[in-house]
Amino acid sequence: MHLLQPDEVDRLALGVVMLGSGGGGGEQETHAFAAMLRHEMRQSGPVTVLEPGEADPDGYGVRVGLLGAPTVMIEKLPSGLEAEEALKALQAHDSTAATAVIGWEIGGCNGLLPLLLAARLSLPYVDVDGMGRAFPRIDQTTYDAAGLPTTPLAITEPSGNRAVLDSTGIEKLARTVMVDFGGWAMMVAKPLKLADAIGAGITGSLARALELGEIWSRHSDPVCERAKASGGFLVTRGKVVEVWRESVGDFPRGTVALRRLDADDAYVRLEMQGEYLVALADGEALVTTPDLLCCLDAETGHPLSAERLGFGAVVDVVALPAPAQWLPAEMLGRVDPRAFGYDLDHVPFRGAE
Repeated sequence: MHLLQPDEVDRLALGVVMLGSGGGGGEQETHAFAAMLRHEMRQSGPVTVLEPGEADPDGYGVRVGLLGAPTVMIEKLPSGLEAEEALKALQAHDSTAATAVIGWEIGGCNGLLPLLLAARLSLPYVDVDGMGRAFPRIDQTTYDAAGLPTTPLAITEPSGNRAVLDSTGIEKLARTVMVDFGGWAMMVAKPLKLADAIGAGITGSLARALELGEIWSRHSDPVCERAKASGGFLVTRGKVVEVWRESVGDFPRGTVALRRLDADDAYVRLEMQGEYLVALADGEALVTTPDLLCCLDAETGHPLSAERLGFGAVVDVVALPAPAQWLPAEMLGRVDPRAFGYDLDHVPFRGAE
């Protein structure tokens, strides 16, 4: 058991942004929820974080997540109460009582939202989630792969609109409603029996985020050393010379060209769809999803989201290994490059160098 303290929140926020792989909300959006979490913890006390083996297997864990574009929150600010309101709406349709909060997606804002809900409800948080990083689709989880239910699903937004959805095509339906709600919404899914969630989920992801936050806050250490300490490696340092973006279906899609500063007349291309998904050089894939790609400002060391990476930026591109649960063949097909429409196979992670 770990009592998460307010002075750990900034470190955790940095860690979940790294696990966002450019998506899930950048530093600005994530730190807004970090401020809410610190405030709530100062009112109600630290959040109890349970290791999976400490949780009651017969209890039920509730999941919360942000749906939509985190940057919209700059204009349409959250109150911090949306998750609690969504849970109330859900309980009117599903009376399963939550005894704990669990993670849905540890990357970006969604790494902090469950802790905020746990603090407000005085419930423990069990260190398990369904992604171990960030992915764009709400059904790209190990929970879904195991056949665990997502619906009924309640969503709400700051103006008070709410809906409870139950559909086999919940991804498309939820996003349709989210657009009508103004570009982003909070969602709470049917609670899962903790034994099932722990068996299917990715355990230790919160501890991993805290570890990454500690490593990447050491700005005086060379990037290659921090990458190695994280189990990854520095792909390249480069200057952004071209950025191309378009909207395809429900997700933004884009390409970033980097002129390498560590090699003469050489370039690296990043493919992204909300998150950075593939890094290529001379047409050869260097790093591919589900392994993580993170772009950090070479001067400040701060992570840069895929939405905000712009022309002229000088960045360090760092690769981190995927959670092991995504690597078996039957799981990999859900999150490899082909799952996102790229004609590429997953490239095995080459490890720390």
